[in-house]
Amino acid sequence: MARCLLQPNRYRHDLVTFLKGRIDHGHHDTRAKQALTEGVMFDKAIKRAGELTTEKETLTVVTADHSHVFTFGGYTLRGTSIFGLAPKLASDSKPYTSILYGNGPGYRNTSAGRPAPNETELELNNYEQQAAVPLSSETHGGEDVVIFAKGPMAHLFHGVQEQTFVAHAMAYAACIEPYTDCPHDSGVVPKAGLVLVLLMSILLLTSW
Repeated sequence: MARCLLQPNRYRHDLVTFLKGRIDHGHHDTRAKQALTEGVMFDKAIKRAGELTTEKETLTVVTADHSHVFTFGGYTLRGTSIFGLAPKLASDSKPYTSILYGNGPGYRNTSAGRPAPNETELELNNYEQQAAVPLSSETHGGEDVVIFAKGPMAHLFHGVQEQTFVAHAMAYAACIEPYTDCPHDSGVVPKAGLVLVLLMSILLLTSW
């Protein structure tokens, strides 16, 4: 997908391209393996986009629009599968996975209490991690998200900012409305260049 979008376009001398990932969908279903696999695919798309562009002429921005109530815990040992079990049992004398969700469809509770995770099913693509609160869809988290940037005007993306600042910084860097009055020798993205925005959380890269 990245390759198709970034092919030279002889009708345009500047371009703003958005590439998105489907990481969000896996988290809402509390399917950690799906979400993390999408994350790996997203990382590969970022790498490929870097190979198809030049840092001198391309501002690349990588970010997300929100987080999830998704946690890693349990003091797992080095070298064990991220999708596996924590090395010690929980207070209910049952094992638990190192990845858990604060809420979502992965909630499981019966008269016998929380079911014990089955090691044989933990590596399945559609395995639902356990969640603390029952919901039909896992919710977003509330913490700050990171933003990475390289290329012309990448220095604008620093510190802690409101999310609306990001769009203004990209517009300023690209010299587009409402920031069209800018000298082209000031480090802005060259007119023959490109603003590439990579979002971690919304659409699709792979199908399940």
